[in-house]
Amino acid sequence: MGKPKPVRIPEVAVAFRELPGTRVGFWIVPVCPFCGEQHFHPAGAGKADPMEKLGEVEARCGRGRYIITLPPRAKGKKERRAENKRRRTEQGALAWDDPAWDEQEE
Repeated sequence: MGKPKPVRIPEVAVAFRELPGTRVGFWIVPVCPFCGEQHFHPAGAGKADPMEKLGEVEARCGRGRYIITLPPRAKGKKERRAENKRRRTEQGALAWDDPAWDEQEE
């Protein structure tokens, strides 16, 4: 008998929306990992910090729990350039710099 596997709780990226004309906010789950539908979770009202409501919550469909998180931050220009430079150095010589490549075209 082995150890039971820990339950994996899925993470879902959410978007923040306020009700028009109010200061009431909701976290929107675009696609539930259990039922595939869109869900809304309260994010607070007034001066309450909506970030405090992120974390593990029960799915509105009642089929399980998931972790609501912010979507990943887009990489900045400097980060992308550094990543591209690192890839180029790892690959070594480029295909068009290879003399064998020139011989194949003839």
